[in-house]
Amino acid sequence: MKPEARLAEIAAAVAEARRALADGALIDVAGLDVAVSELCEAAPSLSAAARPGFARALIALADALDELAADITRQSEAAQRQRARDAYGSEGQR
Repeated sequence: MKPEARLAEIAAAVAEARRALADGALIDVAGLDVAVSELCEAAPSLSAAARPGFARALIALADALDELAADITRQSEAAQRQRARDAYGSEGQR
């Protein structure tokens, strides 16, 4: 698969993961780090004309990954708060 197509595929997967997470689903991001690493390794094989667009798309992917990481952190924090409420009850129940 060409690097540009693989990048688009990964970007779509990240977007879908964010949507699923927003819906409360658990997501699996195993292998995403390897896929992104392979993209970076493929960059030098691109033609000089293709590199600027690929670089912009990689930057956009990095931004999307940062947003996904923030979403995962928020979901985890919310789950921890819920577990604490379930374990200790809300302050009004004391």
